[in-house]
Amino acid sequence: MKRFVIWSCVALLLIVVGVEVIRADGPERHGWGSGRWSQHGPLGYVGHELNLSDAQRSQLRSMWLAERPAVALLVQQLASESKEMDSATAQGNLDESKVQTIAARQGETVAKLLVEKERFKSKVYTNVLNPEQRTKADELQTKWHSRLEHLAARIGSQGGTDSHN
Repeated sequence: MKRFVIWSCVALLLIVVGVEVIRADGPERHGWGSGRWSQHGPLGYVGHELNLSDAQRSQLRSMWLAERPAVALLVQQLASESKEMDSATAQGNLDESKVQTIAARQGETVAKLLVEKERFKSKVYTNVLNPEQRTKADELQTKWHSRLEHLAARIGSQGGTDSHN
């Protein structure tokens, strides 16, 4: 049961992020609004932190526009699988084998999304960033991992009453 909840949360997070990234490039929106991401989404935040030049920002945008259809297709696939999962578990009915099958497909889709993300990061790292920016990007990634570990520790220390595995 915990595995199902974890995959559902991962799927939901990826759907939300994917939809927002896709919407952020639309003509009616200007990024994700206020807050930590600035007005240009996470790429704007990273661009600011890495002090990207206008040429680098333009190159990054072109790369993203080329990558976006593949990511959008995977996010749509994940959304479809999520709806399928909702149907399979509607009104408290649980067909365990059907849920396992759908969860496995969702896992494959999430894996494909993660591979696309890493492929994009690699292209940016090797084709856009200069050595100083690469060092800063490595620092940002280390900081991100530290935050995730801190969050995991906080969640773990809260304990739980869920005895399902």
